[in-house]
Amino acid sequence: MDSNDLQPLSPRALRDLAHRRLRQGLTDVSSYTATYTQSLVSELELHQEELRIQNEELQRARDRLEIAREIAQTRYRDLFERAPMGYLLLDAKGRIQEANRAANTLLAPGTDLAGHDLSAFVAAESQDALHLHRRALAAMETPQAVDLALAGDESALRMVRMESVAEPAEEPGAARFRCALMDITERRRVEDQLRIAARVYKDAGDAIVVMDPAGRIQSVNRAYTRITGHIENDALGRSLNSLVKTDHHGQVSYQEIWETLNERGFWQGEIWDRRKSGEVFPAWLTLNRLDDDQEKPRNIVAVFSDISKIKDSQRKIEYLASHDVLTGLPNRSLFQDRAQQALAQARRSGSQMALMFLDLDHFKDINDPLGHEMGDALLVQVAAKLREWVRDVDTVARIGGDEFTVVFSDCDARKTGLIAQHLVDRLAGTFEVRGRHLRISASAGLALYPGDGDDVDTLCQAADMAMYRAKESGRNRLRLYELGLHERLLEDRALEEALRRALTHQELRLMYQPQFDASDPERLVGAEALLRWEDPEKGAISPVRFIPIAERSDLITELGQRVVALLCEQVGAWRAAGLAPPPISFNVSPKTFRGGQFTSELFEAMARHGVMADQLQVEFTESALTEHSDIVSQEIHRLHAKGIALAIDDFGTGYSSLANLKRLPLTELKIDKSFVDGLGDNEYDEAIGRASLAMAQAFGLRVVAEGVESQAQLAWLQAHACDRIQGHFLSCPLEASAFQAMLRDIQNSTGGQA
Repeated sequence: MDSNDLQPLSPRALRDLAHRRLRQGLTDVSSYTATYTQSLVSELELHQEELRIQNEELQRARDRLEIAREIAQTRYRDLFERAPMGYLLLDAKGRIQEANRAANTLLAPGTDLAGHDLSAFVAAESQDALHLHRRALAAMETPQAVDLALAGDESALRMVRMESVAEPAEEPGAARFRCALMDITERRRVEDQLRIAARVYKDAGDAIVVMDPAGRIQSVNRAYTRITGHIENDALGRSLNSLVKTDHHGQVSYQEIWETLNERGFWQGEIWDRRKSGEVFPAWLTLNRLDDDQEKPRNIVAVFSDISKIKDSQRKIEYLASHDVLTGLPNRSLFQDRAQQALAQARRSGSQMALMFLDLDHFKDINDPLGHEMGDALLVQVAAKLREWVRDVDTVARIGGDEFTVVFSDCDARKTGLIAQHLVDRLAGTFEVRGRHLRISASAGLALYPGDGDDVDTLCQAADMAMYRAKESGRNRLRLYELGLHERLLEDRALEEALRRALTHQELRLMYQPQFDASDPERLVGAEALLRWEDPEKGAISPVRFIPIAERSDLITELGQRVVALLCEQVGAWRAAGLAPPPISFNVSPKTFRGGQFTSELFEAMARHGVMADQLQVEFTESALTEHSDIVSQEIHRLHAKGIALAIDDFGTGYSSLANLKRLPLTELKIDKSFVDGLGDNEYDEAIGRASLAMAQAFGLRVVAEGVESQAQLAWLQAHACDRIQGHFLSCPLEASAFQAMLRDIQNSTGGQA
């Protein structure tokens, strides 16, 4: 620059020159000479302006930096708050200084976490882990991680992974920790499920086999080795058909399994497999195809179990379902099946077959007093004998209780009848059961195809009816089915139902048959109570008709209870009316005695109605003494001890034993009407009468003759010193009112003594 050109500059020119020099970088004034002294002030002013401009630009730069810093802080805070992961800033004591939204949501939604101790939000079982985590951070000054269970609802436990790092401390005790929290609840659940699945796969009781889409084995579990004997190395690479033995009878083919698996993605069924030892065993196999996201096969999983024990149990169940547990004989179900088979064979061949129903006589009288174990042991022996005595082609079955059936296959009527009679005859005898000798017999009914029925149900009904007719005929015998038997059986069953109703509707009553002194026929010495039934529809029904039905159906015990109740009530009423009735006798069934409760029930009724022991007499037939004499004897001796007189009824008509007459405390013996009928004109009846009278006199027993209906019979009995008589010749059975009138007349005629 020429000094001559230097002129004082205006402030504006000075500013512009300063701007140009700053842009050109001309800020050095050391080369200026004295010639420029006059411009020094201007130059200084220039430099001052330059500095001021630089300061302004620096300030603007500072402002831009501050704005950028504020923007960065805002963005950081926004990222901090909006981060999906929880972030915490903890002080040295574990108190929360800062927490973002995610951390707040994890630990305590809606709560300001600042100032709270982090441990307050951690479950009790994770407190120790948190404490150790903080100690490790302080000691190692390296990032640390820990899994914590959060406090809260135990049914919805939440887990977090906390990764922490320590910030450098500016001064002792001022350490801070930055922590990142990740919710790992779902991951933990999945991991637990995977662990469980792995454990199940490993320790499952069923064999599990994982295969590739081609059916080649990739892995097996322990159960596979336990069931088959093959270790994993033996199985790897083998194909699906190694699990299925298609050569077994009835086995589904490998091709069928594969086709179903491809079509449905699933197959299940029974197969036969072979163990390493060579043993073939049944198994239940389930195959599932697992597809990938593109629905292409990825794996095939086979699960199978050894069902050998199940098959054995099924066979046992099937056996038990078709066989009697006690005897091992076919039961009713298998009997029906065998009978159907025999019938079908007979139809095809034009031959005959037969069904026999067989029932043990008086089995209840063994089973009840001696115990069911004794009865069961007897049934086992009977079953074994029946099975031994029939042909191999025949079937013996037990269809319930003491009732057996036999299916005779391919036989004629004569041969079947002989075999059936042979069975009945051989059963009639003594069986030794647990040290006791039990005498039994059986009643049986036989029905033949095609004569007695052309289907199993009809033949069963026919054989059953024939068996009941055998029981009615005296037991211990075989009866063949006859025409008309069905109608009679229906009548009996209808009568049984009517008798049940009669007991309920009070249709039974007692009549009284007077007994007289044989030497003085006008003197009343006793009476016999006789049960009568007046049906509303059928009228009077004879005891000869309904008593046997009651015996067969066990209604006889209830009838006996009704007789005791009616008799004690009536005798009590007569006593209350001032009458003194003579001893009234009544008959007791053998079944009632064998029940063991008769005397207790009788004594209770007597006490209730004020009946004295000498006003009653108990009659029973000789058949009551033939079985279970211990029980019957106990009942009889209780009656005797009470002072009640005892009498043998229908003497000579059944099983007679002089030993019974000798050992029992009897008072009276009654000669049955069947022997009295011939007295005076039948030498055989007279011989029996004389023998009976002589026997009774020898044992000191009073004799009563039943059914006296003529003067000749009365005269014979008087001539042979019979003690008492009863029958229509002297008096018919009387209604209670008529007998009461007789008592009243006798009492009046004797001055108050009956």
